[in-house]
Amino acid sequence: MAKKDEQRLLNKRWMRAIMALIFLGIAYGFASLAIDSGSLLEYALAIFFFIWAIKCAIRAIRSN
Repeated sequence: MAKKDEQRLLNKRWMRAIMALIFLGIAYGFASLAIDSGSLLEYALAIFFFIWAIKCAIRAIRSN
């Protein structure tokens, strides 16, 4: 029963928007590290989290 409550919470618009902001913050952190160190892995992680944040933001906008 708790799993249904978690799924229902994750489908809320405001929760998806918060998740998008969190992923955007993580992407910013990895981008800052990548600029300082020049690591391609950190650049890749920054791009990955940025794309994930965009997807979450689009879902938040489209959800009911």
